[in-house]
Amino acid sequence: MSQGQIKSAYVLNFANFVEWPAGTVWSNGKVTLCVVGKNALDGMLFELEGRKASGRDLHVVEYANQNANLRGCHLVFIGESERHSAAAIIKALENFPILIISDIPDFSANGGGIGLLYRGSKITFEVNLDSIKKAKLHLPGKLLNLAANIFGK
Repeated sequence: MSQGQIKSAYVLNFANFVEWPAGTVWSNGKVTLCVVGKNALDGMLFELEGRKASGRDLHVVEYANQNANLRGCHLVFIGESERHSAAAIIKALENFPILIISDIPDFSANGGGIGLLYRGSKITFEVNLDSIKKAKLHLPGKLLNLAANIFGK
């Protein structure tokens, strides 16, 4: 498996474990994953289209840059090409029930919800609990126990 395939599998697992607050709007009954940036994870996230996430179909939408309105998303993946605008995206979405994920280095340390890391020969992840709490999301303990680092404990 390629790094992109493994990381996209992590994203799907996060979508299955995250708990959104009551009253979350599901467009057409689907979980929406918005991908911001060019060729994020070598396009592997688009292979998640139609897969099940939290008991709902997953719908994947691509945005070329951060200027799109991402507030209708349930998950946002920020690609490496948007490294320079990641902080602005995080700030714009910080109080919305959206799980923000990226593989940009130090993403979670800088306020992102979940950051994917490549350490040694293994892909792992970090969680920023402050970001998760601001978004009114909940990640179960069994997921947090797998995290390499947790910020904002």
